[in-house]
Amino acid sequence: MRAWRHPGMATIPSNVVDTGAVPPRERFALWHDALSATHEAQLPEDSDPAAFSAMARGWNLGHLLLIETRSTPQYLHRSPRMIRADQTDHYIIRLQRQGRWTSEVDGRTVEAGAGTVMVLDMARATTARTTDIENINVLLPRDALDDMLIPFDMHGLRLNGATATLLRSHLVTLAANLPQVQPGDSGHIAGATLSLVAACLAPSRQAVARARAPLDAARLTQIRRYVDHHLRSPDLSPQSICQALGLSRSTLYAVCEPVGGVAAFIQKRRLERVHAILADPRDHRRISEIAYQHGFVSEAHFSRAFRRAFGVSPREAREAGISRQSRLGGAGRAEDFGVDLGAYESWVRQLRG
Repeated sequence: MRAWRHPGMATIPSNVVDTGAVPPRERFALWHDALSATHEAQLPEDSDPAAFSAMARGWNLGHLLLIETRSTPQYLHRSPRMIRADQTDHYIIRLQRQGRWTSEVDGRTVEAGAGTVMVLDMARATTARTTDIENINVLLPRDALDDMLIPFDMHGLRLNGATATLLRSHLVTLAANLPQVQPGDSGHIAGATLSLVAACLAPSRQAVARARAPLDAARLTQIRRYVDHHLRSPDLSPQSICQALGLSRSTLYAVCEPVGGVAAFIQKRRLERVHAILADPRDHRRISEIAYQHGFVSEAHFSRAFRRAFGVSPREAREAGISRQSRLGGAGRAEDFGVDLGAYESWVRQLRG
C-alpha cells in the first residue's frame, strides 16, 4: 500500500488515526475503539493482533464527512442494537480502491472489489469481512440526500457504468485535494458533492425495480422528519401529524403499519433520542427530566420501555456513555501517543444537524 501524507497544516477540520502510533499489541484495540462509535471491529480467527495495521484520515466539511481508510483483514459489524442505540441515520458512499469487501446485506451477499462504488444505509444492519483494503467513504445525512431523491432502498446498491466512473473520479480527486481546501470553500464543495451523488443515484431501471413503494417511502420520510422535530412536544400525535402533513388518518396508519404503527413509531423515536442523550457524557440532566421532556410522564413506564428497547436500564446506558468517554477521551494510551479517538464520534453526531 502506498504511503499517505498526514494532514499537517490542513485548513479544514481533519484527523488521523494510525495504529502505527502505538505499540504492536495495542494496535487493534486502538482501531476497535476508534470505530466503536458506529461499528464493531473484530479480527479474523487465529490472527495476531500485533500484526494488525490500519489508518484512517478524515475530513469534516460540515455537511458531509470524507474518510479514507486502509487496513489489514478484519470483520466489521453494525448490528440492530447498535443502530437503535446510536440513532445514526446517514448514508455511506464507498469507493473500494484496493482489496475486497464482502457484505451480508438483508440476507444477500454483496461483493465490492477494486473500483466498486457502493451505498450503505447506516440505519440498516451490515456485516462485512475484508482482505487488505483501501477505500474512500463519504458520510451524508439522510435528510440531505432524501431532499434530492425520491427515497428508495439503496442499502448495498452498487453503481455501474458512467455514473460509477464519474463518482469514482470525483471521490479520488476530492480526497487528493482536501488538504488545500480553504474553510470558506468547504460548504460549496460539500454541496457540489451531494448534488453529484444524487445525480448518480437518480432512479434508473435498476433503482425503480428496487423501490418497493416509492410514494410510501417518501411519505414515511416526511413523517419521520416531523416526528423527530417534535419529539419534545406534548401535542405530538396522529392528529398533529395528519394536520401538518396533509394526510388522512387512514393514509398515516397505512404508511406506518410496517414500522409497528403510529404510536409505536413515535415511542421508538423518543426512546432512541433519549438513549442518544444518555450516551452523551456532556449532558448532566436528571434521567427523569430527560424522559419527561420527551413525553414520558411515568418514570416506571419509561424505564420498562427503555429496557425492552435496549436491554439495559437508563442508568446503565448513561454509565456506559461515561465509561466510553473516559476510554476515548481520557488520559489513556491513545492520548499518550497523540491519537484523538473522540473526533470521529463527535463528527458523526454533529452531522445529524
